[in-house]
Amino acid sequence: MRIWMPLLLAPTLALADQVVAFAAVGWACEHDRAIVIHAIHALFLVATAVTLVPAWFGWHASRARADETARRLHFLGNLALATAALSVLVIAAMWLTTWVIAPCVA
Repeated sequence: MRIWMPLLLAPTLALADQVVAFAAVGWACEHDRAIVIHAIHALFLVATAVTLVPAWFGWHASRARADETARRLHFLGNLALATAALSVLVIAAMWLTTWVIAPCVA
């Protein structure tokens, strides 16, 4: 099934982004390398955006048929697409906060 990755992996990547970025702040500020925090957010944003592709294809493939199974797959495809998109927005919001408020403010 194509929808497990956006349903499970996308929110996990959003949570991992928060954990890894928070853990790296101490080292990045100590070594004056705030760009590392931006690189972490960019990496997780791209990885989470990649999960949108199978969600889109799963949703689009289930649109054509009209039987009960196709309607269930279409609903799950919608759910997967929304979950992955929300996870991308969450990571983008965390990254935006890093741009607005410097991570090394003391």
